[in-house]
Amino acid sequence: MAKLSLAHAWLAIVSLTFLRLTAVSAADITATFTNGNNFIFDTDGNAIDSTSGKIDFFNGTYVWYGLSFACAKEFCGILSYSSPDLVHWKNNGFLFDPNTTEIATLCGGSLTGNCGRPHIVYSEADSEYVLWVNARAPGYALFTSKSATSGYVPLAQRALVGVQRPATMAGDFSVAVINGTGYLAYSLLDFTTTGASIWPPFLQSIYVQELTADLKNTTGDAFQIMPVGDLVDNEAESPDIWQRGDYFYVTASNTCGFCTGTILVVYRSTSIQGPWQRQIISADTCGGQTTAVLTLPSSSGGPTTYLHQADTFSDAPGAITGIRTGIHGHDFQPLSFNVDGSVQDIDCTVGTQKVITLAPGNSTATDGTALAATDGSGESDQAYHVVCDLPKYQLYQTWASSKSGSLTSVGFNMAADSATGNLSATVFRYTNNTNFFTPRYVWETLASVNFLPTELTTSMAVLQVPVSNVTVQVGDRLGIALVNGGVTPMCHPVKTDSNVMFDVDTSTRTLFANGLGQVSMRGKQGDTVPVKIMPGAEIKWFATVM
Repeated sequence: MAKLSLAHAWLAIVSLTFLRLTAVSAADITATFTNGNNFIFDTDGNAIDSTSGKIDFFNGTYVWYGLSFACAKEFCGILSYSSPDLVHWKNNGFLFDPNTTEIATLCGGSLTGNCGRPHIVYSEADSEYVLWVNARAPGYALFTSKSATSGYVPLAQRALVGVQRPATMAGDFSVAVINGTGYLAYSLLDFTTTGASIWPPFLQSIYVQELTADLKNTTGDAFQIMPVGDLVDNEAESPDIWQRGDYFYVTASNTCGFCTGTILVVYRSTSIQGPWQRQIISADTCGGQTTAVLTLPSSSGGPTTYLHQADTFSDAPGAITGIRTGIHGHDFQPLSFNVDGSVQDIDCTVGTQKVITLAPGNSTATDGTALAATDGSGESDQAYHVVCDLPKYQLYQTWASSKSGSLTSVGFNMAADSATGNLSATVFRYTNNTNFFTPRYVWETLASVNFLPTELTTSMAVLQVPVSNVTVQVGDRLGIALVNGGVTPMCHPVKTDSNVMFDVDTSTRTLFANGLGQVSMRGKQGDTVPVKIMPGAEIKWFATVM
């Protein structure tokens, strides 16, 4: 993949997903979405590291769970997040320990499923949550827990499927409880159809089957979804099953693992036995790949909202290689329906705003390191994109303190794949903007940390520089300097406002950059300083003053 040039990176502004959250009544709230490939951050400021998962409403809490790709391996674990409003997300940690020998055997290896496409349902029969994952054969592996967000234990039994012939394997899937009955939608990979020089690598189609009362196995016949019989039906994956009115729906994409811009297929039928009708409601799923449709309740008796969720791997920069990368965005689209039950095409026009209504959750994910910070570039409603300009540049992000007190920490987001050197982060105090253009200027160092390559992941996690025994006053000019000591790129979020112009006297939040090795005057007349101004640009950062 080609690396992002700095010029293109500063211009590649991505519109924000979660614009705002407002109250509708004492019962309901609304969230407004703006189209775009979007980065979402948890309450501690880390990028949401969740792929191929889903958001469910469990016991009054919105729970987002999915595969973590932060370790850049085949399996890193399954993370969960909780939210009261689909905007503020608290990281709950892993559903189970991903580092045991048992889990490494189950979830590792190639062409094994890697414990992918996790789905959770609540078993009323056993009063516990059941986690299904795609891991080896036959069928699917199961875990159970008394909590939706942690403590899952693997079961010895596996959930079998109604159709799994020799040389086939159950692949992508979803499970859901609809009107008290559990259902499975799964794709069946047919390895008897391999052999093409280019494409397709094999055929796969989707089957639907009921679950047993305890939601730990299938029962009855499995019914194939094959309304047309072409390569769309025979190359369908990433299914999710849900219901609206009299219709069962199964959403799916074409075969393309962790891809950008796959088609969005919708099947519908009044019975899982069929007949099924098919639509294609988007040619590229707004730059993403479908992963789920969320059924959002209303506590005021209003209509149910159906919100489509997709992973947008097009947000991953070329410097972070591979299809399994923690750098990716998430796209959410409310679905609209015609009177015959068909789904209207989704509108991917960048900048289009859409409002949804939902019941407020009862979790308390409205605090966290980033949300409690004194100053910062912003979290949930900012238009971040990713650039990979370290070590090409040394970066200096500045700001003016809005509070007097003790500066305790400064955090920023960074990602790297196989970093070859340390990342030096220095918090400093300076006098004014002319200092950056003055030879031999020495700032006041407040704190400094050398982060080892092993401390960087591919998921744009927060790195924090602790600061001790430093008092700041309102208006103090502060900054953080970032220097990559290796040769492989490091990447970070940036937002850019073209309306913000630099003023040497009044600008306080400015991103300065100095080219690698640029330590002397430049230009035809020898009077051009090496430090550059990145107008309107700001890395993702926050600072805490107590």
